[in-house]
Amino acid sequence: MSSLSKIVVSGRVIRPPEKRFTPNTNVAVTDFTIAVESNPRQDGTVESHPVKVIAWRDLAERLAQDVKKGDLVAVDGRLQLNSYTNSEGQRRRDVEIEASTVENLTQIVNGGGSASVPAEAGRSVVRAAAKPSKPTEAAPDDLDAIFASEDEIPF
Repeated sequence: MSSLSKIVVSGRVIRPPEKRFTPNTNVAVTDFTIAVESNPRQDGTVESHPVKVIAWRDLAERLAQDVKKGDLVAVDGRLQLNSYTNSEGQRRRDVEIEASTVENLTQIVNGGGSASVPAEAGRSVVRAAAKPSKPTEAAPDDLDAIFASEDEIPF
């Protein structure tokens, strides 16, 4: 029996992308952390949970250039559970998303559109916004403005 571990989340980048290369094969890998907010509770409070995102190869290269702390991003990928022993000898588990696509929603809202950047064969794309032709009135958090365009679904 096979399982599917696909996940799509959005959140603000709270730890900016850090690019490095694997030691033996020199493959680009970039990781960053986003804050994913829960639905508001009855009392109106919202919880924020940090989620690590990791990307490989061309996607890693583009993310290192196009995403910064504070950006609102949508991440599509595979959910992974990692088990490890920390420096104090305690067993730990953490969750991360291996990204197949990352959409910078801040750039779309502020830039008025997006342009695709092809990734390596068999990999998805990261979208980088085009330069704004005119200023927009939408705030970065205004998801209605993001979904208003019929030209392209943002993720």
